[in-house]
Amino acid sequence: MATVPQEFVTHLEFLGYEIEEKDEEGVIGARHEKHGYVFVKSYLDGVLLQQYFRINDAATRDRQRFLEGVNSLNSNARVTTYVAVGEGDTIALRMDAFYIGSYDRKHFALFLEAYAYDTFDHVVGNELIREFLE
Repeated sequence: MATVPQEFVTHLEFLGYEIEEKDEEGVIGARHEKHGYVFVKSYLDGVLLQQYFRINDAATRDRQRFLEGVNSLNSNARVTTYVAVGEGDTIALRMDAFYIGSYDRKHFALFLEAYAYDTFDHVVGNELIREFLE
């Protein structure tokens, strides 16, 4: 697997992300005080950003309502796809966003702006999903 292109890493560092290498080849971790922790993977001809929200026990008790919340997120997302992952007591909300193509400063900045909205404002502001967040 290819490594994450340096231009993407440099851009994230410029925005205040602390970068760490992961054990998995082609994956880095990017931690930001405001935006949390993001896995960044070299994927096809671009990069894949993945982030997780912990989900509380209410999602296990009312799985149908939780999944309705996930569907609601997906129907209004800008660049992110939301997926419920795990089973039983280990359910999480995973967010995937794929930046297609080679690095372009302006386009990647716009992509990250939309991603930041999707991963925080959109999730926390969603009444159907907010009650399930830890």
